[in-house]
This record gives sequence, C-alpha cells and structure tokens, in this order.
Amino acid sequence: MTRARIFQCSQYAGVAALVLSAIWILWTELRPPAIAANQSRHSVAITRTALPGTGQTIGPFRLTSAVALSSPDKAFGGLSGLAALPDGQLLAVTDAGDWLLLHADGQTGEMGSIVMPGSEKADRDAEAIAFTPDGHTLVSLEQQHRVLRFAGHGPPLTPAGDPLYRTDTMAWPPNGGGESLAVLGDGSLIWIAEDAPTADGALTALLVAPDGHTRRLLIDAVDGFRPTDAVLWDDNHLLLLHRRYTGAETAAAISIVDLAPVLAGGSAAPARLLARWGRGEKWPIDNMEGIALARRAGQPPLLYLVSDDNFSAAQATILLRLEIISPLVASGQ
Repeated sequence: MTRARIFQCSQYAGVAALVLSAIWILWTELRPPAIAANQSRHSVAITRTALPGTGQTIGPFRLTSAVALSSPDKAFGGLSGLAALPDGQLLAVTDAGDWLLLHADGQTGEMGSIVMPGSEKADRDAEAIAFTPDGHTLVSLEQQHRVLRFAGHGPPLTPAGDPLYRTDTMAWPPNGGGESLAVLGDGSLIWIAEDAPTADGALTALLVAPDGHTRRLLIDAVDGFRPTDAVLWDDNHLLLLHRRYTGAETAAAISIVDLAPVLAGGSAAPARLLARWGRGEKWPIDNMEGIALARRAGQPPLLYLVSDDNFSAAQATILLRLEIISPLVASGQ
C-alpha cells in the first residue's frame, strides 16, 4: 500500500471515530430518559459495589471511598448535580427532573420529582443544585436555561418564587448551558455554561447578584474538558469539576478558580488544575458530573463526586469520596 493510500485510510479512520463519538454523545445526552416525570416520593433500595483505588492520591486529594451505585428502581440514575447536607446526607438532581436523597454510606435512599411544569426532557433537564445562605435550594436546568428556587435545604422541593431567566443564556447551546451553579456568601450566583467557550477557549459564566444585576465572566478552562459542576470552597475560591467524555475517551479534572479579581470588579477569573485522571488510572471514572463539599468539625473537608450514567446500562453511577490532604490555596490568597 502506498503512503498516500495509508494516509487516506488514516483520514477515513479518524473521521469514522469522530462520527461514532458524535453518535454516542447524541444518544447518551439527548435521548429521552426511559422513565416518566413526576415521580411520587418513595424509598429506593441501593446496592453499593466497592471499586478499587481507595487510598490513592492525586494532587491534594486522597480517595477514601469509591463505589458503584445501582437500584432496581427505574427512576434511579442520571445524577447530574450534587450537594451535601449538614446531617451527612447527599442530595442529587437528575437529568429527568427528579431528586435523590441518600446517606453517603447507606443502602437506601429516597426519590421524588422536582416540582415544575412539563414532562419532556427539555422541560426537566436538571443539571446542578446549590444551597443559598438564606435557606433556599436552587436547581439549574439546561435546554430551557433557567434556575428554579425552592424553600428549605432538601426535599420536599416546594417552589419559592419565579424561575430566574437571563437574556445572556440565549446564546448558550441547548444541551451545553447551565451545567454548573454555585452560590457565594452574599447570595450571588455563579452560573457556568458547559459549552459556550470564547474564541480563546475561556469558559463563559454569569455572576448574578441578589438584586438581579448580571455580569459576564470568563473562567480559565482545562484544555480539552468541559465544566460539569461547581462548589464554593471559600469566600474567594470555587472548585470546578470538568469532564472529557467522547465515547472513546473518559477523563475528569478538578480545578480551583480564583474569584478575587471578579469580586474586585473584573471579568476574568484565573484557575489552576488540582487533579486529573482517566480510565485505567488511580481512581475509578465514568461521566463525572456532580461535586459536593462536606465540612466536618476538627477534620479535613470531604469532596464527593458522582457520575451521570445517562440511564444507560453501558455506564455506571460512581460515587467517590475524596479527603483534602493538603492546602488548596496558599496562605493569604
């Protein structure tokens, strides 16, 4: 075979790989969930299967628990956003518009539907969850980009106020919008688009003040990755989870975002990579989409990460617990 022919075949192979990856992403991300919306509140049995990697460190994190979660309940799966409650429970939202409440080490949980109109995936595509200082729960949805507000921290999720819409989100792709949401100490929101990068590759985000005033922010990206969830670390820093999920490759990363320039009135938020891993490396991995921070009196904080299985038998719901074993920012920053 001539070199020209070999080169041509390699081009065809590359195109075929891209097409297959695109088909895989469209199938897993855009297909409607095989369950009905508006599930009533009910208990679910959860099977926990231990995964390897416990004790392994990457950057400032040590993996202290890794499990695959499964349930015979058809509503279980699609976990896309995660938050930690003070009592040790975790609250997740799914991209079918449901919520899941579980103890990090428990064998059972509770599920129910988020109260909102519509029964199609485009109506109920919940992607992130966050708690406000004044006692509300916020849920970010994409496709129809908006943030819903609910009374209390945790279920039942009772609507409290009108949905938050912003004109800026009209430029966000339907399935690449408000994947990440975090709340600052003053109640301001940082709402990050998954797939609306600038020409130079920065992540696009909005800073929404309590009075509704909105500024556009630019956050340093992790090259080749997309942001999938965020949580406030301290008054000046944000922890951001990223994923690379193409069907042919699966990887994840955690970065820390410096908010000080933004809080001083600027628009650019520099970020630094803290950890990165892929399939076959130290930690288990799937389509990582949720991050939660749990603080413990007198002990190191914990990070929880969860994967979205897209209600697919080819994927898994993985829950990782990371202990923070070294400072994430230098003293005085």
